[in-house]
Amino acid sequence: MAFNEAWYRKAPKDLKGELQTISRFFYPLDGISLWNRIYGPAGFLQYQFAVPDEAAYLVPRILQALRQVGAPSFLTVLKRFGKGNPSPLSFPMPGWTLAADVPASVSGLYDLLNGLDEEIAEAGGRLYLAKDSRQSAKAFQRCYRTHKIFSSHAKINGCNKTFNSDLLDRIGIHD
Repeated sequence: MAFNEAWYRKAPKDLKGELQTISRFFYPLDGISLWNRIYGPAGFLQYQFAVPDEAAYLVPRILQALRQVGAPSFLTVLKRFGKGNPSPLSFPMPGWTLAADVPASVSGLYDLLNGLDEEIAEAGGRLYLAKDSRQSAKAFQRCYRTHKIFSSHAKINGCNKTFNSDLLDRIGIHD
């Protein structure tokens, strides 16, 4: 949240018509040398989830839980989502998404996130696969209820023989 505050305060109040490069606009952290060292030698992980409108209460609850375990988020992004697409692994849904970068070295962080995964799944939410480094096969299956469509398609097309990743192993696609 410290980064968000600094980013907000650096913006001029009445700037209009400024042109920026795509890189400067979409990747502002690249302009800060060694920005990732703020998280310490173990680095960070990004926890991103989406929840439907009726589960919006999870956003402040999860931020509070991260604070309580001592996992400060120096960069946090909250966005409103509209309808996703019919892909079996589509992440967006009508509701909210929160992305929080937290230090990976925080004691108890992974246990906390596993519990939060369950709450998100129970509320009909999803964890963002593209930024995930730890969700379990069980959480994936609960969050992506159409996972069998993707799994069968991947196996039919030989994906499990020609393409491999830690994510696919972790969520059970190669089984």
